[in-house]
Parts: sequence; C-alpha cells; structure tokens
Amino acid sequence: MHVTNVGGSLTTAVCLSLIAWSVRVLRSSKPNLLKDLQSHLKNKSADDGTNENKSTSINSIKQKARNAARHESYARLSPVAFWLLVETKPVEFFIVDVSDRSENSDLVRALQRRFISEEKEEEATTKNKSLYYVRMDLSEVQLLLRNRNSPSATSSMFHKRYPRTKTPGLRSNLIFVSPHGKHAAQAAAQASSLGFSRCSTVVGGMVSLIPLLDSDMKSLLSEEDVSLSRDAFMTLLESSHLLSTGAAVIIDIRRYDERVYYGSIRGTVHMLVDHIPKALLLGDEDWFRSFRFPKPKPETFVVLLTSSASRANWARQVFSDAGVTNVKTYTVENGFAWAQHSRCTKYEMFEEGEKPPEIMDLGNNLPFSRAKGEGELRIENVLVS
Repeated sequence: MHVTNVGGSLTTAVCLSLIAWSVRVLRSSKPNLLKDLQSHLKNKSADDGTNENKSTSINSIKQKARNAARHESYARLSPVAFWLLVETKPVEFFIVDVSDRSENSDLVRALQRRFISEEKEEEATTKNKSLYYVRMDLSEVQLLLRNRNSPSATSSMFHKRYPRTKTPGLRSNLIFVSPHGKHAAQAAAQASSLGFSRCSTVVGGMVSLIPLLDSDMKSLLSEEDVSLSRDAFMTLLESSHLLSTGAAVIIDIRRYDERVYYGSIRGTVHMLVDHIPKALLLGDEDWFRSFRFPKPKPETFVVLLTSSASRANWARQVFSDAGVTNVKTYTVENGFAWAQHSRCTKYEMFEEGEKPPEIMDLGNNLPFSRAKGEGELRIENVLVS
C-alpha cells in the first residue's frame, strides 16, 4: 500500500501531532502555569523597581552631599592660620567681631585689644593698611553690609559707625569671630548670602586663640626649611611628566597686577592666595572648572610661587590644614631662574594700588645643577626620571 502525504512529509505531520498532544497534557496537569509565570515576572519587576529606588535614593543622598560641599558658603581657618594672618598680614582682610556682649570675658577682651592694637600699629607704620577691625552685633550684620556702596542710609550708617575703616567689597576677605564660633558662623552665612565670596570663621572660635596670645612667629612657623632651591625649582620645571600627570604642581599665588607687570613662568598655574581657603572646600570637578588645573591631593608635591614670604607661609599653612602637607615655596628673591625660563623678571615687593617698582637687573643667566636639584627633590619623595 502506498501512502502519499499531500502538502508535506509524514515526519512533519507526526511532529505537529506530538506538539499538540504535549500542549493538552500541560494544560491538564498545570492549569495555573501561565498565571504562575506571569506572577513570577511581576514579582521580578517589583524587585527590580525596589532596587532601582534604593539606588536612586543612594544617588540622591550622594548628590546632596556633593551639592552641600559645592555650595559651602564660607571657609574655616585653623587657629594657627588665623594667627599667622593677623601677625604677618599677607593679604588685606577685615576682622568682623560679632561677639555677644554676655559672652565677653577677660581673655576675650584681651584678644579684642590685640586686634585693635595690631590695626593701630599698622596704620601708624605703613601707608596701606591690610588689617581692619570692626565690631558689630549679629543682628546688624545684614543691615551694615547690604548696599554699603550706595548713597543710602545703610551706607551712611556703616561710615558713621566705622569712619576710619575701608568699605569692604564683595571680594574682600571677611573673617568673622566670636568667643565660641556660633555667632561667627551665623554672621558668615549671612554675609555670604549677600554676595561676599571670601568669608571665613575660626575653628573653635576666639577661645581657641588664647594659647597663641603669647606665642612668637618662630613657634608658629615650621622649623624645617620650606623653601625650594633654585636648582630644584629649575629641575622641576624641566620635568614635564611630573607636572602633566599631577604628581607635582607649581602654583603662582601672586596678584594679577604682578603677573601683568613682571610676567609669569611657563609650566606654572595661577591661583590668587585669597581664593585658597574656600577653594580647598571644592570637589575635584568644581576645582578644575574654577582654576583649570587638577586639585592637589594629599600626596601631591606643591610649590607655591610668590614674591612675599609671608604670603607663601600663610598659604602653606592653609594647604597643610586641608591635608596637603608636602608644600614648598619659591620666591622672587631667586629671580635668576625666572628669567631663564620665561620673561618673568625680578622686582621688589609692592602693595596693590602702589606704583609698580622698576624691574631689577638680573645680570647674566646662571647655570643650575640638575644633579643637586634631583637630589633635593628625591628627599621630598619626588622622583625625576
């Protein structure tokens, strides 16, 4: 007998029959299989959603923390950094005392008298003052600082209250102090909300300064040699791989007018010394966005290029307080190296607003010893290949 499967092979027909039979068996033995599968998929989706929500929540917390750090409104100086500021006056600054009269003690009043005497002494011995001391109540901070430059009653009130004090600008360095720091923090936050971008307080308040009242500058400054030799400086400048990788950085902390009149050095980056306290609160991304070079890490070898030893020592202390401790300085006194590497010239220190001094004669460019420079940098754990 010959059988012909019209429209397909016999094998295909058998396979289709087996598939149909299997479906009937599954339906009869597991009537809820489809529902179970749907339920499983639904539960899996819910779990994924929960994990996603947890992840979103964690990311939200991290973002809030980043935003809080990014929008930190004022810096906090260590007692030593503040005292160096008062004693050496590397930059112009205002001490704004918002002490509550009920908190006053003999020691606090002794500190206040010290601030006032420092201001008067500077006024009597120098043409341009760097230190201004004002006393105001916490409730007066916004009233006295708001619209201080306009010809309004508020501005008149500030000048009537402090006739011998320069009117602070939005970029002035305002250091708020109070016995324990609470009122100072509130005042700094209020001033920042008005647009003052360089506000600071003292960690621990004025009481933390009491042990420093009778100290001299030698006890505040590091006993080790913090300056970099000319040999090491020139060797570092020629070590482009150290500077390009961020293992080392040379930060020019001079003012804009100094750089304009006397030039800058190739291979260095620029950052005003006034920016350092608050800038160190920034995250890596915000730092790079603001200054166009990577934020120094604790292990970074930092060289502060300046024309003022007091400016360099204060900046070094602020970096050290932030955990960046491998910091050296290089001043204009070693000007031969400047001219050898760029058009930067040597000059005497001058205050902002004064007539720039004449360029000093550098003489002939002197050679430097790379071997000595490498040896000095090796001591600082900076390896030059």
